[in-house]
Amino acid sequence: MILLVGALWAVEIQGQVLERGTADPIPEVTLRVGDTTWSTTADGRFTVDLPAGTPVDFLAGGYTPYTEPVPEAGPWRVYLRRGVAALEVVVEARRDPPVVAEQHLDRERVLETPGTFEDPVRLLQALAGVAQTPEYAPTSGDISVRGSQPGDNRFYLDGIELPYLYHYNQYSSVFHTRLLDELSLYPSTFGGAWGDTLGAVIDTRSTWTRPARVHGSANLNLVMGGASAEVPVSEAWTLRASGRRSYLDLIDSDSLQYTLFPVFYDWFARAEHTRGDHRVGIATFGAGDAYDRYAGEPTLLDPWEQSENPVFTWRQDFQVLAVQHRDLTPGGSFQGHVSFTASRADGDLPLASSHDRTFTLQAREDTVARVSDALDLAAGAELRLMQEHLVVVADRPWPEVAREAPFLARGLSTDDRTIRAIGGLYAEPRLDLGSARLLPAVRLDVDSLTRRLRVDPRLGVRWQIGEWTRLRAAAGRYGQFPDTWLASPVLGGGTEPVSATSTQVAAGFDQTVAQRLEFGVDGWARWMRDLLVADPGEAPITGVEGRSLGLSITSRYRLREVFFTWLSVDLSRTTRTIDGVESPGDYDQPFAVNYVASWTFAPTWNLGLRYRVSAGLPVTEVVDGVYDAVSDQYLPVYGPRNGSRLPAYQKVDLHLEKRFELRRGVITPYLEAWYVPKGSNTMYLAWSYDYDEVQGVSGPGFIPLVGVRGEI
Repeated sequence: MILLVGALWAVEIQGQVLERGTADPIPEVTLRVGDTTWSTTADGRFTVDLPAGTPVDFLAGGYTPYTEPVPEAGPWRVYLRRGVAALEVVVEARRDPPVVAEQHLDRERVLETPGTFEDPVRLLQALAGVAQTPEYAPTSGDISVRGSQPGDNRFYLDGIELPYLYHYNQYSSVFHTRLLDELSLYPSTFGGAWGDTLGAVIDTRSTWTRPARVHGSANLNLVMGGASAEVPVSEAWTLRASGRRSYLDLIDSDSLQYTLFPVFYDWFARAEHTRGDHRVGIATFGAGDAYDRYAGEPTLLDPWEQSENPVFTWRQDFQVLAVQHRDLTPGGSFQGHVSFTASRADGDLPLASSHDRTFTLQAREDTVARVSDALDLAAGAELRLMQEHLVVVADRPWPEVAREAPFLARGLSTDDRTIRAIGGLYAEPRLDLGSARLLPAVRLDVDSLTRRLRVDPRLGVRWQIGEWTRLRAAAGRYGQFPDTWLASPVLGGGTEPVSATSTQVAAGFDQTVAQRLEFGVDGWARWMRDLLVADPGEAPITGVEGRSLGLSITSRYRLREVFFTWLSVDLSRTTRTIDGVESPGDYDQPFAVNYVASWTFAPTWNLGLRYRVSAGLPVTEVVDGVYDAVSDQYLPVYGPRNGSRLPAYQKVDLHLEKRFELRRGVITPYLEAWYVPKGSNTMYLAWSYDYDEVQGVSGPGFIPLVGVRGEI
């Protein structure tokens, strides 16, 4: 009746329904006037022929219902606000990953998780099977997965291997979260696609989704600032770019430990061309870290000793230039790249220095072809061609800088250049047998330095029992060629370079209850041989054997769009056997517990909690110091390897944020609070110059972090 009476004054107006905050079009919105309804198009557009002032209801799934009167003139833009949206899933398995063991992070689902600086890569140490390390400690950011050493892992961005994953002290990862699409952790027993590693694979992927319009974001907190942008240049071309930098060095450049406060930065830029299912990108990205610190521990030195304490300058960075392609079709997928990486690691003392330069040409191609409804065939190849140049000038051993410059710690001088090639091939049929899936694989790796060819068979099985239960099991052989300089006859202590190997097995099951409560249990084991152990300041030891056993229990519960909680418990044991003597591994952690919760208690408010507790990491104590007249310094005498432990570690993180949604943007102030109990914040042990006194060096107990994020 309203429409009939008002038809004489009706005016045709064109409009569009957009999402408040992003201004993205909302498809298939229902418009309602009285008993009459109609829908928008796929791009949110509509046309009405109604009198001005007529109230129109706008209804869309996932959005708050909204009523707005017809304006007197167009165009008419209507903005709908999303309904309550919470952090649904922090750790989530893919629907059907081609592996038996995988943990998955989605960047859009970790922004409210506390203790991350909005960086999902920092959540790696919250995942089951990953050892926890104290914040701000020298080990902070070390990734040890299921008993592996940090150097045993491989880090990839879009298939390109990264020299390192974290900035100094794990403040953030070396790439911007806003351009990250997903992160997958393969802890062990993975398939043939990954090789030359005894540990885990951390595979990160940047987004290739074409934006409908210009998107941008900026973030500023008490540690760093950054920005990103995604720009559709034409129907075929898209530009993406990001950059971040810390800035505390601009405010305060001196402290008790640092003469230059740590500086870090990173950037990413890519031009993409899209034509149907075919995408090509030209990308460049990189990162850098720098700091100046006192070589010795200042807290254990008297004023005269501190005046003689030299400054150690550390710089490391890398730059990458890559050409990438992705073809995703119903018949299969084809993706790969050719890239060039330049990296350096420099350490300088007044009379000693270490300079390492590496240039790497990488090429990789991965293919998955659909052979039949029951069979996919995955195959691929990769090549790394490296030129490495190491120059070390040492006036004496410097054990104080062993972590950054191990050859300076040993007092070795060298000028060595090496060209090395490592290649790999793999084939992996993926066979569906009813409710079971069989994943056999074989991988071949070859190394020009050690002149070794390695063939590694692997097998995985998944069995779906009903709709809510899945069994998993896998076994395989894995290997890793030695580090270039540790394989050197001079720097390696005259040892013969040997490829380390590992036999790995894993089994587990997943159970879902009432479509909300999820349980997972994973048991795993690793047996390793021909390991090379390089203690700081010591010649490497070869022929080491190792063993790791563990059990991971995880549970998740969610109320969609309201609440999410996740708990993991890890029990494990890692040992190394050297010269017949068994001792705990460097990252042996008998227990670790992680708890995460996120609650969106109002449409624009989110509260998050994260708690973690774990056994302290092993430590080898110094029992005495011996004076060396030649170098005029005391040399340490060590006790039993990893014979002691640091105190148990605990940390509580809280996160609170409030979204202010504008029509074409969002501003989100947030507050984080990090708390480490007094008895849990021992980062490492430090000894006096003559090793007569030892002291636990503690990190900050409480850190408030205020920041703001803006998006358009």
